[in-house]
Amino acid sequence: MSAHPAAVDAPGKVVLLMGNEAIARGAVEAGVAVAAAYPGTPSSEIGDTLSRIAEDMGIHFEWSANEKVAFEVAFGASMCNQRGLVAMKHVGLNVALEMLNVVSLRGVKGGLVVVSTDDPSQHSSRTEQDNRWLARLNCVPVLEPSSPQEAKDYTRYAFDLSERAGLPVMIRTVTRLSHMRSGVALGPLEGRRREAAFDWEGFSYRVSGFERLFRRHGERHEKLDRVRGEFEALGFNELKAEGGGRLGIIGVGFAFNYAVDAIGRLGVEDKVSHLKLATPHPLPEGLLARLLRGVEGVLVVEEVDPFVELHVKALAKDVSPGLRVYGRMSGHLPREGELSPVIVGGALAALLGAEAPCRPREELEAEVRELLFDRMLTLCAGCPHRATVYALKRAVMRVKGDLRGVVVNGDIGCYGLAHAPPLSFEDTYFCMGASIGVSQGMAHVGVDTVALIGDGTFFHAGIPALINAVHNGAGVKVVVADNRTIAMTGFQPHPESGRTATGKPAKPIWIEDLARASGVEHVEVVDPYDLEAAEGAFARMLEADGVAMVISRRACATEAVRAMRPERPVPYRVDPGSCIGCRLCLSAFGCPALVWMDEAGRPRIDAALCMGCGVCGQVCPQGAIAAVEAP
Repeated sequence: MSAHPAAVDAPGKVVLLMGNEAIARGAVEAGVAVAAAYPGTPSSEIGDTLSRIAEDMGIHFEWSANEKVAFEVAFGASMCNQRGLVAMKHVGLNVALEMLNVVSLRGVKGGLVVVSTDDPSQHSSRTEQDNRWLARLNCVPVLEPSSPQEAKDYTRYAFDLSERAGLPVMIRTVTRLSHMRSGVALGPLEGRRREAAFDWEGFSYRVSGFERLFRRHGERHEKLDRVRGEFEALGFNELKAEGGGRLGIIGVGFAFNYAVDAIGRLGVEDKVSHLKLATPHPLPEGLLARLLRGVEGVLVVEEVDPFVELHVKALAKDVSPGLRVYGRMSGHLPREGELSPVIVGGALAALLGAEAPCRPREELEAEVRELLFDRMLTLCAGCPHRATVYALKRAVMRVKGDLRGVVVNGDIGCYGLAHAPPLSFEDTYFCMGASIGVSQGMAHVGVDTVALIGDGTFFHAGIPALINAVHNGAGVKVVVADNRTIAMTGFQPHPESGRTATGKPAKPIWIEDLARASGVEHVEVVDPYDLEAAEGAFARMLEADGVAMVISRRACATEAVRAMRPERPVPYRVDPGSCIGCRLCLSAFGCPALVWMDEAGRPRIDAALCMGCGVCGQVCPQGAIAAVEAP
């Protein structure tokens, strides 16, 4: 049995769990049979937890090639009367959206839970996308927990609701909840396992007929109406309206914590009615109406879009026409970005004509700017991607004579930091796999490009674009920064890693084989730690006709050092007698293990950070950097 607290069979025991771990526990308690995910912050720990406990719990868990495949895997189990879970970050649902749309229409057999971890303020994402809109578009019920305990309990409930309603159910969290920790009281583990059998009547065209299974919009709406009725009496939604105050607050999901904090700090418990709303879709309109009829105004506190606020305004037209609705739409809360106790407390105080419980946010931010500076983004010490980009820059200068001789279209992954100084050699990145696709559009109008994509991203979304380039004659040049893992989200395996999510051996699928099978004739594999060889390979790629690819392969430095434990790599040092203080190692290469010393007028290498890759020794024109000799 796994030692992870999410796998403990001890009902009533309180354990410390992260929000994401609590979701995994809730799925285990509900008897999930198949779980699939694609890693992406802030969702990754759901899959990481399941990967550690799945075999002991008799669960199939996998890191799928992308979110759409993960959704399909979980739904396949649902059609066979097994419970399925699929987890992803918010933008991952865009990839899986086609399946969400059709599954909500066709219905489910075994409970199917979709976890969307949204990211207000874009802590690790390209957008603040609020996936409640996608849930509403596809008639999918949404549950929003406000604590790890609720994350576990709501997940377990979601499986039951999914089966009663015949719909997939979304658990929607935000970054603060996904990554916070608190005590969670465990529930009993689901002991019974159902027989796996395909639901022929529910899903087979052969048995039930095409028309019966295909045209089901009316049935889907009826299902959602039944869910709305259940949400009206659901104990997760809590209304406190005894105060009889002029103002009400609706706290949605995790944002409810900010509302309660503000009420307590201001000491206005007897003046403000409040509703804890755990079900933003479909809204329990009867419960909301009870609050709206008893107040003159209502403040809606939610992350990240004014989703509930908009629907409350619409409902108020019928139940309380004179009601004033405050929130993100009205300007009482910011239109974008993550909320906080300071923001919500200030808004509530202003509406009540009271003194704010905290200093204004603007003052605090100004004070912080005087004390702190933004930390520069950088790749880890010894990261092979730094060597890849450095060698690529040299090759571009060698072949093109100008670093702007190509547009470098990047992709999603650690190598996306190539845009930051001192490398500063990435022009765009948009979404998974886009580097190869947008490069083709540029190539067709005569602009030279390089598509810089990672190994995990290539498996996720790069393969169709590569095939498209060959088929349509777009002579794009593709650099695959291959570090043998999905490093940015927590070192999860992918099809080339040679192991599954649970650590079982798997047949590696090599990118160079896929490229050649796709019709790419110029394919080279190079070790980026060998700068001369890497530069030569990139130069040949740039000069090649048609689609050309270089796979720059070297294991992630952090993973490599972990594999060496308890041993450590031999660090490098700067020879003070040979160094002339030109700063090239810092100004052009920029490994964070290199530290400039003003007094000495030269750099030194922090032995605690040095990964022993030796690339800085190749960069130094004086040969002043070498490995530390053994004593």
